[in-house]
Amino acid sequence: MVEITKSQEEILKVFWDIKEAVVSDVIEKLPDPKPAYNTVATVIKVLEKKGYLSHKVYGKTYVFFPIITQKDYAKYVFKDSLKSIFNNSLNQAVSFFVKQNKTSLSELEELKNYIEEEIKKKTK
Repeated sequence: MVEITKSQEEILKVFWDIKEAVVSDVIEKLPDPKPAYNTVATVIKVLEKKGYLSHKVYGKTYVFFPIITQKDYAKYVFKDSLKSIFNNSLNQAVSFFVKQNKTSLSELEELKNYIEEEIKKKTK
């Protein structure tokens, strides 16, 4: 995967939400103030060149859709962050998120249970 900008990511999120769209559909879903049509069309074309979107043609109408899932993108972003920010240390990353996000007790318990289940699977 190729890195994308925040504005490209914002438009990609619209596609994950509505699945497929023409440029005007995307603009409608973006927050105010709405960007210009040409701006959104250009960002969509860039996302297509980077391999995040593709399109179908119906006459003169281009309908775009995501070809990268939100889950796959999240994995890419997390792995990249883990590598570049946390020196590939999952311990550092989890510790950072737990401390910075003011994690609730129920969330910590859920995380603890998940980790214990993973430990059981790996020790079998």
